[in-house]
Amino acid sequence: MSQFYKLNKKLNVSELCEVLKLNFYGNDREITGVAGVQFASSGTLTFANDSSCLSENAVVVATPDCKAINIEKCTHIHTSNARLTFVRLLDYLAKNIGFDLYLEPSKIAATAALGQNVVVESGCEIGEGVIIEPNVVIHKGSKIGTNTVIRSGATIGSDGFGFERLEDGTPIRFPHLGRVVIGNGVEIGSNTTVARGTLGDTKIDDYAKIDNLVHIAHNVHVKRGAFVTACAELSGGVVVGENAWIAPNVSTHQKISIGDNSIVGVGAVVVKDIPQNTVFAGNPARKLRDLN
Repeated sequence: MSQFYKLNKKLNVSELCEVLKLNFYGNDREITGVAGVQFASSGTLTFANDSSCLSENAVVVATPDCKAINIEKCTHIHTSNARLTFVRLLDYLAKNIGFDLYLEPSKIAATAALGQNVVVESGCEIGEGVIIEPNVVIHKGSKIGTNTVIRSGATIGSDGFGFERLEDGTPIRFPHLGRVVIGNGVEIGSNTTVARGTLGDTKIDDYAKIDNLVHIAHNVHVKRGAFVTACAELSGGVVVGENAWIAPNVSTHQKISIGDNSIVGVGAVVVKDIPQNTVFAGNPARKLRDLN
């Protein structure tokens, strides 16, 4: 599925900026949807923190130092805080226009087994041989591959903890438009939460094993065969490499990467990237040794 999020109806940049009292430069383009900057195309609302990644024909929320970009090729909404302004725009669009997402009936394979009190919202796909134990909630748009097991009480695809603060300190939620995509042969433990992505998906690849009471935040990517054990916490945008081992009670800073085959010891607090084939432990986590 494309990581473009279509609006229920189109609107012009001028309409949006008038409501939120923002200035724009360039053509008064028609906005048809939103996307992360790497997926932005004509008519897409996105945001960027530097001019090098601005997309042609898009509507880009950017800081004033991006003015040098050719405004004939993309429209700029100028602001001192691109992320906050983008969240304000998304909040308005979600509440007043809405997104054409995950409305179709869910597809559940005939061989999937669902326990008592399982909730499956719209737009989901559940593959052959999947076992979903009682009291699980599968939120809209989630995709679950074949022969995956989801244990009792797990929540898949709920909104994550994503907020910005307005100028007066009031928190405003970053709408979560992405999905959770779970591969084949995965296990998700009891009372584990896997949050949907903001822009883009949260992904758990084939044969990854997630223990009980784990928190997996928005846009995390757990790669093939990785193990994440009890009470671990993976913050937003974390990448866990193939066959890595995350021990109990590990917590991570957002957007860090843990390399393939690496081991993170019990209770470690990971604040920077961990290379592949290494052992880290402690608070803050430090390298103990290489793995042969």
